[in-house]
Amino acid sequence: MKVVDSILELVGNTPMIRLHKVTKGIEANVLVKLEYFNPSGSYKDRIALRMIEDAEKAGILKPGYTIVESSSGNTAIALAFVGAVKGYKVRVFYPQEVWQEEKKKTLYRFGAEIETVPLVETKIARDAGVHGARVEIPGRVKCKELEESNPDVWWARQFSNPSNLLAHNDLGREILKQTGGKVDVYVSSIGTGGNFMGVSQVLKEKIPHVKCIAVEPAGWPGWIDPLSPKAKYIPGITGGIIEQIRESDLVDEVVFVDNEDARNMAYRLSREEGIFCGMSTGANVFVAINKAKKFGSGKNVVTVAVDSGDRYFSDERFIT
Repeated sequence: MKVVDSILELVGNTPMIRLHKVTKGIEANVLVKLEYFNPSGSYKDRIALRMIEDAEKAGILKPGYTIVESSSGNTAIALAFVGAVKGYKVRVFYPQEVWQEEKKKTLYRFGAEIETVPLVETKIARDAGVHGARVEIPGRVKCKELEESNPDVWWARQFSNPSNLLAHNDLGREILKQTGGKVDVYVSSIGTGGNFMGVSQVLKEKIPHVKCIAVEPAGWPGWIDPLSPKAKYIPGITGGIIEQIRESDLVDEVVFVDNEDARNMAYRLSREEGIFCGMSTGANVFVAINKAKKFGSGKNVVTVAVDSGDRYFSDERFIT
């Protein structure tokens, strides 16, 4: 292993592990890409670094600018981490109803400014998961207003930024390399949709038979699946990558997972496999295992460990 000159050089190229104990009796392989090995603890480091550096190259993000974003956690932390290294101020609009002390303290440690924003949907069922891209919508309105009124503000726009997809294209290529191009099923929870679409694009181009499964929280009463034809999009505020996914042929199946199943699998992964992960990872692996049960030996079901479990001590809901 070489000595690097910047921690940003350590983003990406994460390890992959084959599960054994939680897959006992299953002949197919369940392979998990351990994305919490990224420096700030999640796969959002990939998109934060790519979005910022692409914006710098395009001349739309310059020294002295402030980066703003609406985020329910991991993207905010990743932007704060990269921003700290590069010397940018980072301001985050955080959905009030999914506020977590662990994430707040991490953001403050990286030097980010935080403003909580109340949700449009005020009644969230505690026994159901929460769709991250939905709860971030009010904060996006704030970001848009700030960018339009301040020439030295750059809004990352993770929900629609092409660099989000490009970063996950790289992750897809890593998966192809680590599996020798043998992937039968890919499973990914959908927030902004960047991971699902970015990886699926690469996999389907190289492996036509691969099935790509989208995982979403079970939701709350009145919740509309963002991938549903009934979902309405507001240009510049909603839609984005989610809308591209809906209009593409990438989704072979959508599976909804509730908090209990996501939480139980996250706990099992920690206690049986030593993988200290969050609830999205639990949901991903829960679905991956169910898919693997249908296959015989030699088949590979691949998913990602999104982030670390230390971000969910105070709130163990499945929040994408």
